[in-house]
Amino acid sequence: MSEPEPSPTDLELWHRVEHEPPGTFRMYHAVGVGTEDHIKQHIANHDELQRRLQHSFRTQCFLETISLRLQIIDFWLRIYFVAHSTDRRRREFGALIEQCASVGLSQSLHLRLNDFNRHRINAIHGYVVGTTSYQALEAVVTDSDSLLRDVVIFVVSNSGTVVTNREQLRARPGAMTLHLQGFCEMVRSGAMY
Repeated sequence: MSEPEPSPTDLELWHRVEHEPPGTFRMYHAVGVGTEDHIKQHIANHDELQRRLQHSFRTQCFLETISLRLQIIDFWLRIYFVAHSTDRRRREFGALIEQCASVGLSQSLHLRLNDFNRHRINAIHGYVVGTTSYQALEAVVTDSDSLLRDVVIFVVSNSGTVVTNREQLRARPGAMTLHLQGFCEMVRSGAMY
């Protein structure tokens, strides 16, 4: 069985990877992250994520904003952890934070993530029972914006495999190849997340 012809997008990526300085592009593997069995839906959801996140913030749906940011941060922490450990990834967010800290997550991010997790738990589980008000959630949402950006930039800058040729781009479904500087700039500017 022969391989399918590369798409124009594949050809463009191959050209860029082979002609830009080493380290410009990195591949992030999906094995162990949880997307490999649902890649088509993952891609579709990721494509609409930015719009949903902006809408939830703009309309002050703070619980949804917190939940979406949690999912994004969790996704990137999964990528970080599986890139740095062969241990089994724990599913609970607080446990994942601790696992990432044990394999090199910066101490300042570790502290900020733990603080976010405490506020997130209070927001999601405490609103109905009265331990917090909806307006108090706005501070959690505001703080989590910069945290999300810092986590994503840390992970993409401290994980992944440098790729320099098209043979290195052969990967399992779900692997992402990113232009490191360009992706980080999109995250910093808010064009991504």
